[in-house]
Amino acid sequence: MSSLLLKNARQVVTARDPGKPLSGKEQANLSITNDVSILVRDGLIREIGDNSLSADRVMDCRDYVILPGLIDAHTHIIYAGSRYEEFYQRIAGRTYLEILEAGNGIRRTIRETEAATREQIFAESSLRVENAISRGTTTMEIKTGYSSSVDGESKMIDVMDMIGSSYRINIVKTLLPLHAISMGSGEKEHLSYVIKEVLPHTLERVDFVDSFCDSGAFSPESTEEFFAAVGDKGKRLHSDEINNIGCLSLASRFNLKSADHLLKTDDSGVELLRASGTIANFLPVTAFSLGEKYPDVKRYIKKGVPIAISSDSSPLTRNQDMIFALYLSLRFYNLSAEEAFNAVTINAAHSLGIADRTGTLEQGKRADIVIADVSDFREIPYEYSSQPIQTVISGGNIVFNRR
Repeated sequence: MSSLLLKNARQVVTARDPGKPLSGKEQANLSITNDVSILVRDGLIREIGDNSLSADRVMDCRDYVILPGLIDAHTHIIYAGSRYEEFYQRIAGRTYLEILEAGNGIRRTIRETEAATREQIFAESSLRVENAISRGTTTMEIKTGYSSSVDGESKMIDVMDMIGSSYRINIVKTLLPLHAISMGSGEKEHLSYVIKEVLPHTLERVDFVDSFCDSGAFSPESTEEFFAAVGDKGKRLHSDEINNIGCLSLASRFNLKSADHLLKTDDSGVELLRASGTIANFLPVTAFSLGEKYPDVKRYIKKGVPIAISSDSSPLTRNQDMIFALYLSLRFYNLSAEEAFNAVTINAAHSLGIADRTGTLEQGKRADIVIADVSDFREIPYEYSSQPIQTVISGGNIVFNRR
């Protein structure tokens, strides 16, 4: 197989994986080395060393910064249709729940996605995926949930598979049948349909399950019953976005990989996450879109809770740009650059159970690499409105090149 040498990089920026998520003061542990070369062969990082390394193909990176591919650990990027009117409704003062109760919000996207073919959904979603890749994303978690039937959930998983084979990036598939009450006339009927009909046809096709446990969505009791029904499958949780209704009490019992949103989490919720080892996954673009107060993420770090940051790309959060998410996390979470970059690389990888394969630049891991046209990695979020990404490599394949 041919080999690729990324030669003489100005900076190589990466954490070192200790086998667990970084938390507390370790959240800022980042290694920065200069004038380093990386040898890639058969899709893997084979060696990181000096400029004496050789390969079949050489890319001169003397003016560039190299870092791990960015990992977006929470997206709803697969859907059909648009909700641009909702943007103006929120500006006019309508709340998330008011829009949902009027039959719009998630429920509108469910109707439009159910009415579309696989090919239509793929065509619309591909544009968003391509934009994410151009901004440095090499791993993307994608959720189902814009469906009111087992066939609809299966169709969304089909589109995930189409994206994975078309774009050569890592796709982590999450089943989110508890997103909006639509499968039946009420919450209990919806839950019964999911357990009896949806799970037997979809559970083996996905990596994780998820539940939107919040006001206007599903209760802790329904979420608990759903999690119990899926057995050992990995579990994630939407929680405390609209209100705090006690969903984080499930963290320890079900060994949650991540709890996401957390806009309304109190101190007892932070302690529940710390005790369970659950990663707190924050979605700064969502708070930006909703006009919500940004959470105090520093208190999680001080308490020893590992944090990740994701885009929440969706019809509500029409943005797939992890560089913008980084910018917002620095500006409004008051994170250091080191804390923020670890949140979108190594900790995001741990939240998806793939840190043994990606999330850092280390020998033997997948060659998921971003090459940025900056003089220092801290310039990347600073340049959020421009295009600092030169090249994106996923599994040794060049999937984006600005030139």
